[in-house]
Amino acid sequence: MTTTCEKCGSDKIIPEVKMLDSGQYSAGNTKVVIHGNPEAIFFKERFYGELTADICGECGHVELNAANPEELWRAYQKSLEKR
Repeated sequence: MTTTCEKCGSDKIIPEVKMLDSGQYSAGNTKVVIHGNPEAIFFKERFYGELTADICGECGHVELNAANPEELWRAYQKSLEKR
């Protein structure tokens, strides 16, 4: 969570705002995806991370955060081995 804005230095931060995805087949929350086996046609081993945003109430700068960065990093490292 950000406590001051990286752009303007303000402390008017709205923390951990949920980001909603209203797409047709969406579960509702915006996510990122890392494919553990990107070369596979099927069974790509998908790893998801829900996103939240810290929003500056002064200038509007937005910083995104993934809920599970360590898991996503491990999945990314694994994907490099399979390329």
